[in-house]
Amino acid sequence: MGDDSIIRKDARYDEIFSVEKEVAHAGGTLIDDLYPRVAALRREGAVVRGDLEELLTGRPNSQFTRGRAHFTTLSFDSGSKALIDNATYSSEHYHEMPGMMMAIGHTVLTMVGREHSRYRGAIQPMMTREQAMGWWTQKWITPFVDQIVDDIATQADSGVDLSLALCARLPMHTVTAAYGLSSDEALDFRDSLLGSMAPQLAPAQREASIAKVRAVLLAAVADRRQERRDDLISRLIDSPFKNAKGEAAELSDEDILSFSRLLLLAGGGTTFRQMGILLFALLSNRDQLHDLRADRTLMQAAIEESVRWECTDPLFHRLATKDSVLGGVEIPEGSIVDVCLGAGNRDPERWSDPDRYDLHRPEKRHIGFAAGPHTCLGRFVASAEMDAAINALLDRFPNLRLDDRVGQPTRIIGALQARGVNHLRVRFD
Repeated sequence: MGDDSIIRKDARYDEIFSVEKEVAHAGGTLIDDLYPRVAALRREGAVVRGDLEELLTGRPNSQFTRGRAHFTTLSFDSGSKALIDNATYSSEHYHEMPGMMMAIGHTVLTMVGREHSRYRGAIQPMMTREQAMGWWTQKWITPFVDQIVDDIATQADSGVDLSLALCARLPMHTVTAAYGLSSDEALDFRDSLLGSMAPQLAPAQREASIAKVRAVLLAAVADRRQERRDDLISRLIDSPFKNAKGEAAELSDEDILSFSRLLLLAGGGTTFRQMGILLFALLSNRDQLHDLRADRTLMQAAIEESVRWECTDPLFHRLATKDSVLGGVEIPEGSIVDVCLGAGNRDPERWSDPDRYDLHRPEKRHIGFAAGPHTCLGRFVASAEMDAAINALLDRFPNLRLDDRVGQPTRIIGALQARGVNHLRVRFD
């Protein structure tokens, strides 16, 4: 594409795309192996009383500003019901998380009901499976994958950490390019975006990061209002939208700003971690890697199974808007429900041998991308990125394997959000 920024060496990749550092910056607690612990809790019931973070680590969740009763879902059925019934188990709890609201603002993540439907409907057409495999793949994903994999091939003799060489770069540069920002700007912008969310930074540093993100995006919106391009901001400006009265309207600059911060944050982070998890699962199960290499129609199953087996964000929160019963447990109005997607996805009542990664499993709905009205907006773009990247690796490197000869072995680490591999060093011989 005439720009080598996407493959340029930069020490900031090691800083920004380290799961361990990401957890530390967010003020979280590392949990090495989450699933034996949630399995033990699940034996107490499908829903248990308590804040999941405190139940697992002894430290209460520090994100909430109001003291509320907490309950945790641990089965597939209870987690799925809490996610689908967004009227009873609301996303409005985000308004009690000042760091999130300051950095992202009021957007589809925090909205419910008709407001959520109106705003999500404005961007959903750009994020469909067809758009992901067409517009996104042709315009950005395939060219970027080709460039990255060509560069990896030049390093094959010395070995490569695919977490940094591929997983960190492809999603971030794809979503940044989709917003019309150059690859050269991507790392600076990502650094500021993460700084706007980092509670350990001094207030002045956070405010400076928030201001920089705002300035960059509003300048891009102003530019596109003058002259459209083939990018997401231009499409958001022209997106059909109806206001609260049902009248034809357009998204405001502030609406587009909030959408953009959310999509840029998630698009450059969650897919990075999930792609690493998928590669680790395949490289750790070489018989399944062989099957996938021989039959690429298994790719979607391989991706979905990675999300079921180890979703990168295994905990979402919801606010109970009325008294209810979930998993046989009474949930008082005003309680926080910790929906443990990871526990639900390994429920032995739904899946046989749930702790095993198996791309040959019969297709069955999981909640790794959430469920209901807040199902992950970018899941098809994330899948398209993983599809293109894994196919390219399989095409180019027939002997691809993990390289754990030096240093810590590859493993999955993280908190109750932001889980991923510690590294993904590979060899090609």
